[in-house]
Amino acid sequence: MKRILFVCTGNTCRSAMAEGLFKKMIEDMGKEDEIEVSSCGIAAVDGMPASLNAQKVAKEYGIDISSHRSRLLKKHLLEADLILTMTKSHKDFIINKFPDTKGRVFVLGEFADTSCADDDIDIDDPFGRDEEVYRKVAEQIKSKLQHIINRLLNN
Repeated sequence: MKRILFVCTGNTCRSAMAEGLFKKMIEDMGKEDEIEVSSCGIAAVDGMPASLNAQKVAKEYGIDISSHRSRLLKKHLLEADLILTMTKSHKDFIINKFPDTKGRVFVLGEFADTSCADDDIDIDDPFGRDEEVYRKVAEQIKSKLQHIINRLLNN
C-alpha cells in the first residue's frame, strides 16, 4: 500500500481538501485498498476543524470533511512514501528540517506536471477568503490530483 501525505500550513484548507478529494477519487476508482491518504500542516494547531468554506466546497464535490481535524507535522507522519506540499516553501521547510525526506517530497503542482515552471506550482492559501476562492483552489487541486492518480496507478 502506498502512503501519501498532503501538507500545507494549517491543515484546515488546502491539505484537508486535497486529502478529501484524493480519497474520493481513489474510492471512485476502487483503489482505496492500494493508497492510504492523510494530511497535516507545518504550522497546524492539532484538532482544529476544516474551515467552513473548505467544508462547503468539499461538499459540492460530494465530500464530507466536517470530521477532519488538523494535525501538526511530526516526524512519524513523514514516513509516507510520497509527501505532497501545497507550496515550494512547504517543501523546502520539510527537506531542511528532515533531510531524509528528499526524493519523497514534492510540491503538488511539480509532481502532477514535471514540465511545470517553478513559479506556477504553488497552490495559494484561501484561508480567510470567500467561497469562490476556495472553489478555484479546490479545482486547481483536483486537476493536479487527477494527473497524480494517473501517474501513480500507471507505475
